[in-house]
Amino acid sequence: MNTIRTLLVDDNEAFLVLARHLLASVPEISVVGLGHDGYDAVRLAEELRPDLILMDLSMPGMGGLQATRLIKAQDAPPRILIASHYDDAEHREHTAQAGADGFISKHDYEHRIAEYVRSNMTSTVTGDAHG
Repeated sequence: MNTIRTLLVDDNEAFLVLARHLLASVPEISVVGLGHDGYDAVRLAEELRPDLILMDLSMPGMGGLQATRLIKAQDAPPRILIASHYDDAEHREHTAQAGADGFISKHDYEHRIAEYVRSNMTSTVTGDAHG
């Protein structure tokens, strides 16, 4: 399997550190950039051309949903996985409507992210990281 070039975007620096640490243990994932808001996500998606963006739902300035819409309008957009503490049907619905390829609860992130990336970057994304 080729390396999955991954961009992490979250306004919480501690979460970015944790996410990067968790993904460092997965050999097929390479973190190619870090962003702190939706503006960073859009800019870095264009500059870095990642295969996958793991992005927070709620961020100051431009949040993950607006950034997802803009990134998905780019030529050959990456897959986007939205991560949030707000894990309910309404937030999942908004995530899907914005064009994101999946959703994962931050409460499950530590235990599920590697599994999610492995299973969904090589097959059709189901839109739900919960199994």
